[in-house]
Amino acid sequence: MFLMKKRWAALLLALLLMLTPGTAAVSEAGEDTAGDVRGETAQAASENASQEDAQEDAQEDAQETAAVPDAEGTLSFENLGARMREHYYPLRALEESVLTITEIDYGEMEEQLRGSLNDIASAQWMMVANPMFMDQAQYAQMEQAYNTMRTQYDAIRDGKLQKDNADALWQLRSAQNQMLVFGETLFVAIKGLEAQDAALTRQIEQLDRTVRELELRCELGQVSALAVEQVKSGRAQAISGQKTLRMNIDTYMLQLQSMTGAELGAPLRLGALPKVGAQELAAMDLEADLTAAKKNSYELYDAEKTYKDARKEFTDNGGAGDGTTYSQKSRLHKLNTAQYTYDDKLLTYELNFRTLYAQVKDCAQTLDAKREALAGQEREYAVSALKFEQGNLSANALADAKDTLAAAKDDVSNAERELFSKYRSYRWAVEYGILNG
Repeated sequence: MFLMKKRWAALLLALLLMLTPGTAAVSEAGEDTAGDVRGETAQAASENASQEDAQEDAQEDAQETAAVPDAEGTLSFENLGARMREHYYPLRALEESVLTITEIDYGEMEEQLRGSLNDIASAQWMMVANPMFMDQAQYAQMEQAYNTMRTQYDAIRDGKLQKDNADALWQLRSAQNQMLVFGETLFVAIKGLEAQDAALTRQIEQLDRTVRELELRCELGQVSALAVEQVKSGRAQAISGQKTLRMNIDTYMLQLQSMTGAELGAPLRLGALPKVGAQELAAMDLEADLTAAKKNSYELYDAEKTYKDARKEFTDNGGAGDGTTYSQKSRLHKLNTAQYTYDDKLLTYELNFRTLYAQVKDCAQTLDAKREALAGQEREYAVSALKFEQGNLSANALADAKDTLAAAKDDVSNAERELFSKYRSYRWAVEYGILNG
């Protein structure tokens, strides 16, 4: 009898070891149904296939591949996503979690659980049929293991495990996309800071010319020494501001290097941002794009799920009844809170999306205006250059005209960058439901 009990104990241990943490974590809602499962069919329950397939397709679309590798010491926007997926450890960790879910073989898992349930049921039957071998403690342990496995087994057959995993997969991919959005935002921010640095350099050079001119006029008695010192003070402040700006650029660049596998602290030149053309702008359809964004938003899906859970809890607990008792009123208020919270999230999402759409359109018209202003400055500079060649304009005046032209070009570049940033945010919202800000 002692040997028989040892064999049953070994069987129980082997079965318990099958209950891995990843499996146990998804068994919370299965029905507790005891009994032998031999003879049940292995028909799998329907999964939330359309939702999961849509998310997989969206993720495949987001898999940017580096068709043309970046040259040493450079980083292009087109290759940013691919390099982040390869080198950014938090993103890679999330991808491993994604693979853990996508590689699950539910059919094999179901068959393993079926066999284990049959083994436990057989062992319990032998104990009942042979009372001299009955061990109440081991029987209770087997019953507990059976109930846990049966819950997991039912969760697979009912499709609950597949549905829960599809939701988890959507959440993981949304988190991945949020990281990619952050990388793109950082890239664009650095490009903006670099433009500010170039503008400050021109400003300092202009102040240098002004200082030299005022020093000469001071010697001639035309201006006071105080006027010279005031300009020098402004120049010193500009230089200090540029140093702080460059420190910020270096800090952001280090972060971007850590996310893309570039050598920390080494020089890294960022490529130009893609242009947003008239074709992309014309393809924007507010209502259709808003519908797509809502459908693809995990945030809205999760908010709706929370509301539905609250509504189910409300119904399961008896609802509001005739609304006369404290518990009935409390349940109704709780449900209303969940309803209004979800409605607010939905309304806020739509408001932000419509605002983003308007911002893209405004950025486009602003860019057109800046381009027209640039064309005018180019004509004016051409006139100044001609006057300089004819001896009718000083070198300083020509340099000032050149700075004015450079500032107009900066305005265009800044407008292009702002348009790209807003349009990119718009596309992230439409395609993946991610709406930041």
